[in-house]
Amino acid sequence: DVVLFPNIDAGNITYKSLVHCADVKNGNVLVGTSAPVILTSRSDSFEVKVNSIALASVIANSLS
Repeated sequence: DVVLFPNIDAGNITYKSLVHCADVKNGNVLVGTSAPVILTSRSDSFEVKVNSIALASVIANSLS
């Protein structure tokens, strides 16, 4: 599933709510730029950071 937000503030609030209140598997990437931008938080787990890198790689590959 993909969840889109109108701005980074709305995304950040929802993201933190989901991560802290539910057991979700996620990766975070900002799109709409010339290349995907990986967004991670200092509190993100290793798994979330790896998921973000993998997701950005898939998106970047589809752009080329």
